Amino acid sequence: MNRRIYTFFVFCALVNAAYAEEKLNTAEEDTIVVRSTPTSQSMGTQIITAAQIAKMPTRNGSVTELLKNNPNVQFSNQADNGNTPGELQPENVSFHGEKFYQNSYLIDGLSNNNTINPGANNGELTTTPDGYSPTDLPAGGTQSFWINSELIASAEVFDSNISAKYGGFTGGVVDAKLKDPDLNKPSGRISFRTTNDHLTEYHVDDRISEAFEQASNLYYQPKFNKKFYTATINQPLSDQAGLIFSYNRQESDIPFYHSGLGKWEDQNRSSETYLLKGSYLLTNGDTLRATAMYSPHESTYIKKDIQDGAFTNTGGGYRFNFEWEHLAHWGKVNSLIGYQFEENDIQHAADYYARWYSRYLNTASKAINWNSTEVSKVGTAFGEYGGYGHFATKKGSLTAKQDYQLNPMQWGQIQHQIDLGLDVNNYSARYQRFNDVVVSRGTPTWSTATVCQSGDVLCIDGEQYFKSRTLYPARVVKGNYTNYAGYLQDSMLWKNLEVTAGVRLSYDDYLSNLNISPRLSGSLDVFGDHTTRLFAGANRYHAQSLLAYKLRQGISEYYVQTRTSASSAWTTGSLTKASYDYDISNLKTPYSDELNLGIAQRIADTIWTLKYVNRQGRDQFGRGSTTASDGQKYYYLTNDGKTKGNTVSLTIEPISPYQFKYVDLTWNFAANYSNNKSSSQTYYDVSNTDENMVVFDNKLMQRGDMDALNYNTPWNAFFNIDMTVPRWNFNWTQRLGYTSGYKSYSTSTLSCDGTGGVCGSYVGNATLYTPVKYKNYVSYDWRFSYTKPMFKNQSLELTLDVMNVFNTAIESYKSTTLNSAITYKTGRQIWLGAAWNW
Repeated sequence: MNRRIYTFFVFCALVNAAYAEEKLNTAEEDTIVVRSTPTSQSMGTQIITAAQIAKMPTRNGSVTELLKNNPNVQFSNQADNGNTPGELQPENVSFHGEKFYQNSYLIDGLSNNNTINPGANNGELTTTPDGYSPTDLPAGGTQSFWINSELIASAEVFDSNISAKYGGFTGGVVDAKLKDPDLNKPSGRISFRTTNDHLTEYHVDDRISEAFEQASNLYYQPKFNKKFYTATINQPLSDQAGLIFSYNRQESDIPFYHSGLGKWEDQNRSSETYLLKGSYLLTNGDTLRATAMYSPHESTYIKKDIQDGAFTNTGGGYRFNFEWEHLAHWGKVNSLIGYQFEENDIQHAADYYARWYSRYLNTASKAINWNSTEVSKVGTAFGEYGGYGHFATKKGSLTAKQDYQLNPMQWGQIQHQIDLGLDVNNYSARYQRFNDVVVSRGTPTWSTATVCQSGDVLCIDGEQYFKSRTLYPARVVKGNYTNYAGYLQDSMLWKNLEVTAGVRLSYDDYLSNLNISPRLSGSLDVFGDHTTRLFAGANRYHAQSLLAYKLRQGISEYYVQTRTSASSAWTTGSLTKASYDYDISNLKTPYSDELNLGIAQRIADTIWTLKYVNRQGRDQFGRGSTTASDGQKYYYLTNDGKTKGNTVSLTIEPISPYQFKYVDLTWNFAANYSNNKSSSQTYYDVSNTDENMVVFDNKLMQRGDMDALNYNTPWNAFFNIDMTVPRWNFNWTQRLGYTSGYKSYSTSTLSCDGTGGVCGSYVGNATLYTPVKYKNYVSYDWRFSYTKPMFKNQSLELTLDVMNVFNTAIESYKSTTLNSAITYKTGRQIWLGAAWNW
């Protein structure tokens, strides 16, 4: 174990032991001291409870799906893709225009961020998944564990004026708390939810309808079947101790058709979570919690018309953590120690890839009896086979942290509420290609005189063999670093004015930067009765480090091997070096500066909150390139990237639910306007082209000044109504959403000669962006739940989710080609659910 981490663990244990002894020996009576979240920070916080989660209309029930009722969150244009309703991976989100892979996801205080390669494939499910290339760096999305929201007791979502307690992000924070054991009585729950293509309506562009129905594309899913299972058992052990065990499984079967091979083959997706959590209440008021969780997910993908070309991506892992919540007469301290292991493993059905002749000049191969391509005019066709073996990334994380909350103190006329803490995170990661991978080059040589050597996979006796191949050697790349952080925050109250000043310091020995993140926010209760409150803030947030740059070193290196005949030995050429050996020296840590202001006004029995947030992302990672003297091209990282986000949001909600004779009613409304700009690299591995000239919205500008092309819907609004009839044990939740029509763009090259027009005096080429305008749309979702009391304390619960109730055809996005087909969001989809509670 890292000596510095071990020392920190010992320090934490000694400090807490001293506090516990002080608590037990004191003769003072316990005093309940009420601490409150500073008003300015609460205006940037959304709290979602388990009761609210249970009533939300949902599809997969991922953590990010809970954010659809947050006006400060933007989903991708490709979210809820109607062509891929069988997928399980959580959708990605952006806070205030920041990168989708720079949010902080926490589960019980431990990071759930995948820091290996979270921006892979630009976060979209409609690109080829990791594993299509032997040089891919395996990735599992932005979240390591794909937990289902049924396991969550509460989630706090922070988008602005975020406490100095949180770091390692430039976007937002989602802090989920898993359910604790209930010490009052034994209880449990078994549930099942399902949907499939028969319960789903599709909207498909006529230009791809035939191909879609044939499921001949990896991401055309006209057939699928989803089944979700959950089992929870809660068992008190005494008045002070208890255990809760939960198991959740999500699975999806997605048939795929090989038009060339003429056969169907199933793709599979699955995600599981095993959770065991225990709590113990000490007689002195302290609480101990221990959690063990195993949460793998697996996706099997098919390569079109390639025999034995399937491969499986496995992700997730396990974690253990121990928490001590200690109460003292001066305040409270939370200590957390945890270990997490995660992997993203890609296993192909074969260790080599070859593109054989299945027919050569009208002579059919006896060994390759399938076609991967159309037969040419001269009677030549090819049959592809195989894959790229086994490669994986693995990461172990060791965390120790303490958070102190001091009781409010009165110093003169100012009341102070101080929070401070420190944490250490040690990361150890590795990439491994477990075996040599062979890939054929060019076309094979056809000869009936072919005699193969023993064990030669690129040779078929009496038919054909390859004279050239690429060899990717087995290799291991390791990377590790330690991140240290500490924070101090003081919330000061003087009369009706509240000011919260804080700072977070962080240092990691990967980039070797000391990052100072000041946080300042304040609020004014104008009349001292909470009817009118003004708030504002200025904050800086520093990003997390990504290990992709370290682990990619050398994984693209290969040898070209040649031979003159099937019987001759392979001759190995010189090593072709990797083009992704990034140089990270002298890099700054990306950060985001935030300014915000707003007002919360009580009107009758409702609260109206109007807020403006401006984000300026700076020193974002981008990519540059250089060519060495030997002609080899290399890449290096830069800090040239930038983002800019502007969000205006309005929320309206009642102070308390309305209670009528037979119905309890609550509701909330929110709307937002966003205007985000992003530099050219949506993903950190795209070369920087911010200074290239473009014509955008009929104006000549640098590409870095363009509006963001994703996560940038201008107007959004939603209205939620939750209606409960207690005497019938019936609940009906409705979500009405409005989204303004956004734009996508097709591109072409425009030659400017400096003679005026849109180019003015500029001479040179510019990229012309031609807008494709989508229509405004209204979405409407329902969730019904009915609980039937059975014998004793048992009950049967039935649920029905209807998404897109009116089956509206909603245009989602269009690729950059002018004549490409439009993709629509999922039509009406019905989810059926049942649960047995006791």
